[in-house]
Amino acid sequence: MNSDVVILGGGLAGSTLALQLQLRAPQLSITVLERQTFPVPDAAYKVGESSVEIGSHYFNEVLGLSHALIPAKIPKLGLRYFFPKGDNQRIELRPELGQTHYHSVGSTQFDRGCQENILRDECLRRGIQYLDRAQVLEAEPRAEGPHRVRYRRDGQEHEISARWLVDAAGRPGFLKRRLELAQPNDHAVNASWWRIDESLAVDDLSEDRTWQRRVPFGMRRLSTNHFVGEGYWVWFIPLATGSISIGIVADPAYHPLGRINTLPRALQWLEEHEPQTHALIVPHLSRVQDFRTHKHFSYGATQVFSGDRWALTGDAGVFLDPFYSPGSDFIAISNGFITAMIEADARGEDVGALARGFDRQYLALYRSFLLLYEGQYGIFGNPQVMSMKIVWDYSGYWGSTALLYFQDKLTDPAFMKSVAVDAVQVFRLNSAAQRFFRQWNAIDDGQWGEASLLNYQALDYLAQWQADLLRPYDDPTLRRALRENRKVMELVVGWLYQRATGTERAVDPYRLTLEASDIQRAPRRLDMFTELNRYINARTQMRDGVRTAQ
Repeated sequence: MNSDVVILGGGLAGSTLALQLQLRAPQLSITVLERQTFPVPDAAYKVGESSVEIGSHYFNEVLGLSHALIPAKIPKLGLRYFFPKGDNQRIELRPELGQTHYHSVGSTQFDRGCQENILRDECLRRGIQYLDRAQVLEAEPRAEGPHRVRYRRDGQEHEISARWLVDAAGRPGFLKRRLELAQPNDHAVNASWWRIDESLAVDDLSEDRTWQRRVPFGMRRLSTNHFVGEGYWVWFIPLATGSISIGIVADPAYHPLGRINTLPRALQWLEEHEPQTHALIVPHLSRVQDFRTHKHFSYGATQVFSGDRWALTGDAGVFLDPFYSPGSDFIAISNGFITAMIEADARGEDVGALARGFDRQYLALYRSFLLLYEGQYGIFGNPQVMSMKIVWDYSGYWGSTALLYFQDKLTDPAFMKSVAVDAVQVFRLNSAAQRFFRQWNAIDDGQWGEASLLNYQALDYLAQWQADLLRPYDDPTLRRALRENRKVMELVVGWLYQRATGTERAVDPYRLTLEASDIQRAPRRLDMFTELNRYINARTQMRDGVRTAQ
């Protein structure tokens, strides 16, 4: 049997790639080989239930599945963070960072099993050959082609050849193993998670009326809720089928894997570090649906795309960290690169140079995002430093990466070459900022005064960048927006230094360092975001819809 494209794995990455290829190149024959038997349970063992802007835009708009996926998803009230306070027995006393209303550009949470069932049905409806119960026995990429795959289905062995071979089979990584592409990183963090067939609400953790009024109508439950502390965070994600996903992610330097690698141990750990979530969970233990652990879950790859017409996508390629929910984003970006290569090949173009460029670009993006997590878990227990790190990380995401994706420019080599200088500068700026946060945390005592809600929607520049993702740009205006966004980020770094040191001394944002002798006790006022907002607004102005640094 022959096929133009064979995709190993029909989960989130593989099925969406098949659908994207069918939309963009309907003349191609596409075969998906999936090991599982469908339909799968709505609450599957997999993680990745929270999507942010790029991933949501990919599912809803790029693939045109906004209506089809309604049974699997619920709208998300952003990412929310509760920082530690005392023994964490009273959530209303904990510093909180989050939003109070929906963003201009939405995002969702979804049941993985339910979503994958819908995606598989959509593949079949669109004429894609989707074979479940297919165990891949051998995948042989051939430089001169065609590639060969041998698999077993319903007790019989079959062989299929393909012009393009894509590994989307998750962590087992058929091609990564065969071609020796695995590349470890130093982000040695572990995770355990489970789901409960009950709708547990974060809003029920306190009846304090002041706390309830900060986010009205009990809407905190609709966020991806993060309970954070030094070296760890705990997620609470509500799902459309009524279940809730709960997970613990921890740096073993602070919290060894042996403390969380079984459900009884994880519950004991929660009782010690997050007692309120423990008390909320315990009455519902009879409704636990699953439990899973991953050790050292983050990894990279030396190569993901090849001019020999093979590619890796999803978890078969690289995996970062679930803290900012980037999994669906990287699937969207990777699948976009692969689709562009296969389209070019179908037009008779040589894809060698295109594959090399996309491979460098994708792996550079992975390394840039890795800076957000690697070595940073020690900051999580510091409300002041961590809240500013989150604002910074959002700035880079909405002001650069997401903007390029929404404008469909990541797969445009000529445009990306034209903004390469700004892209490199943003990488350098982010590297300096992440180092600065570690230095600030090492000096700052991490204490916080009065409980408060830090609403990042009050930052005018950040709210504008989020809304601007949907704005239509011509190329010159987009180049200018990316350049000016980078300049605004330079201003933010300068303000961070002034905040940390209590001075107004100007610094080079690309060579930012902080010594113990530089710092004074930075004021922990509730108007921290108001100060930043005033600082940025005084130094920028709107010109033709772009926030421009003066």
